[in-house]
Amino acid sequence: MSAGQYVASALLSIVVSATTVVVMHIYVTPKMPVATVEVPQVSGLMVDQARAITEPLGLLLVLDGEKIPDADKVQTGSLFEQRPLKGSRVAHGGEVHAYIAIPPQLSTVPALVGQVVAAAEQQLQVAGLRLGAVTEEVSATIPPGQVISTRPAAGEKLRKSEAVSLVVSKAQEQIEVPSVRGRTLGGARQVLEQLGLVLGDVRKGTDDNAADGAVLRQNPPAGTKVQKGQKVDLVVND
Repeated sequence: MSAGQYVASALLSIVVSATTVVVMHIYVTPKMPVATVEVPQVSGLMVDQARAITEPLGLLLVLDGEKIPDADKVQTGSLFEQRPLKGSRVAHGGEVHAYIAIPPQLSTVPALVGQVVAAAEQQLQVAGLRLGAVTEEVSATIPPGQVISTRPAAGEKLRKSEAVSLVVSKAQEQIEVPSVRGRTLGGARQVLEQLGLVLGDVRKGTDDNAADGAVLRQNPPAGTKVQKGQKVDLVVND
């Protein structure tokens, strides 16, 4: 055999041997199972406490930064929004991510009683808050259109951008006084009460052209606009 043939034969033998090793590794040699670790609970723990639990398990604690939690009960400096969650299984050397809780920015609810809604909303914006629901109630002391109270009350602390609801005064309902002339006292009372009015003083009068017990006059007169609960005085034929 020449030197060239010897070299070629040696190279062919090496290639065949290498190919055999690769094939045996892929198809014949059984694959070793990947070791996994159950992820522990780190949410609610401080960073040092969490590392003391994850590192002995071969896990890497990764802090994704600082963040204001949505829940008020999360302690400042503790971890939250853990990923993966407790009980998940990850490969040995895997990562457990979480955020560090920082305190929220707080704003004080301003005193808004007596303000009109537009002015109250502007003051809320200056304070870093926003206008919430606006409801109306009748008030005996606050003019219509002005704030009666706030929810939460003035002086309370809220997170930035939280909403403050307003209760605003509205005008008391106006009712047109009906005519009850010619009705009996009982009939007049029924008509008035159905409209939210109240029977007031009842005096006796005389009119030969009217039936006994019929209403002769009333005060306020029919057609007058009054507030709900207004008294209506009557004069009844004796």
